[in-house]
Amino acid sequence: MLKKKGLWVLFLMVFSIVVLVGCGTQGEQASSERKDVPDLKVSYIFTNHQTPIMVAAEKEDAFKGSGVYLKEVVKREKYTLMNGEDPVANLQLVVTKSGSETMTMMAQGHIDIGLASSAANISAIDKGTKVKMLCPIHTEGIGLVVGKDASINNWEDFVKFVGETAEPVKVGYHSPTSAPVILFEAAIKQAGISYTRNPEDLDADILLVDLKGTSNLIPTLTSNQVTAWVGPSPYPELAVTENVGKIALDMKHMPPEGQWYDFPCCVVSATEKTITEHADVLEDFMKLITTAADYSNEHKGEAAKITADFTGVSEEAAKMASIKYTTDPSEAWISNLGLIFDTLEKANKFSGSFMDKEYSDVQKDLFEFNFINKVLGK
Repeated sequence: MLKKKGLWVLFLMVFSIVVLVGCGTQGEQASSERKDVPDLKVSYIFTNHQTPIMVAAEKEDAFKGSGVYLKEVVKREKYTLMNGEDPVANLQLVVTKSGSETMTMMAQGHIDIGLASSAANISAIDKGTKVKMLCPIHTEGIGLVVGKDASINNWEDFVKFVGETAEPVKVGYHSPTSAPVILFEAAIKQAGISYTRNPEDLDADILLVDLKGTSNLIPTLTSNQVTAWVGPSPYPELAVTENVGKIALDMKHMPPEGQWYDFPCCVVSATEKTITEHADVLEDFMKLITTAADYSNEHKGEAAKITADFTGVSEEAAKMASIKYTTDPSEAWISNLGLIFDTLEKANKFSGSFMDKEYSDVQKDLFEFNFINKVLGK
């Protein structure tokens, strides 16, 4: 009987230790995700347009000196946004497939802060989604790509080729509301080059072809379905590294030189609920993204490796990218975003509050620059 009692006592002691250890582990996990700060979800897409958020997630130690950084909880999933020694928010990183998916999830309340295309934001806000753009995440990084053996090496060569070709030159694009085709259309129109989307119109200089997705850019070039295409990084660089094409032109240099600098693409946006309820978090998040954008520009090789590790794109292609990472909503950026707005309007993409509106009339509905202006000292 005494022996049984001893075994029972031993069992209770072991059980108590297990419980205490378990509680300790749970306590540590709970402390890593602070309960006294908000839980917010931040979405991004697997593209080098959004490298700064990936860099911020990987460079905890490097960013501590700037004051605001991400403390890793679960690698590439959960982080604590820190300001010095003070936790500001628990952030969960969510990968989305596209800008439209990002906007849908923000409209449903599943995402609080999203990185996506400016065109997707504009379209969503028109339809009543309560979000606002806080700042750009990058600009530029758009290329005109031709076959690897083509004699086109610059804008002058391209214009000459177009002029000497009897039929319209087929130039592809991945989406009718994408930055590359909007920029290309604006530039060729200004240069006096005629274009059409109607394959039966043989009088135009250029036939613009909707390739319906970035996955079709490189295949249509190799199969000669198009002579050239305009696309966002990393696809021009991938065409080069895969030895199927060459970048005839970094499109920011399309004439007139200087007009197309800081051309918009992806932005950081937040729901109006987040803007209202978590202004302190957004200000610190703007500091973080600004630091990460600067770091990505200054350490291109390291940023390319981080991007490659996150997304699976080749490191070589990531290193070649001509993207400018920036959070500064410059006058050129704001002005050029008007081209995206106008293109969406002309394509009859507006069905809500932006119908029959001018870009100048809706900027207050699109932007919330107070956070980034404070960070940048504007």
